[in-house]
Amino acid sequence: MNTSVINEPKLVVTVSDPTMLTKVKNAIKMLNGVSSISILKPKKTGLELAEEDKAKGRVTRWNSVDEMFDTVLGYNC
Repeated sequence: MNTSVINEPKLVVTVSDPTMLTKVKNAIKMLNGVSSISILKPKKTGLELAEEDKAKGRVTRWNSVDEMFDTVLGYNC
């Protein structure tokens, strides 16, 4: 097992402008001693996913709670 990889220090860079990501990545690659670069995009929050569902029309409406439970539990088949 190569333990030198585990012990290498890591640098975390937060980029506020996503359009600059490629330029920043390429600039860091030019530095001596940089062995790898990984880009991690933040996961969307539950609220962001819900807003996206709403914007794309992926919502369901019921006339009553009873109607919702009938649909969810499969009684309306």
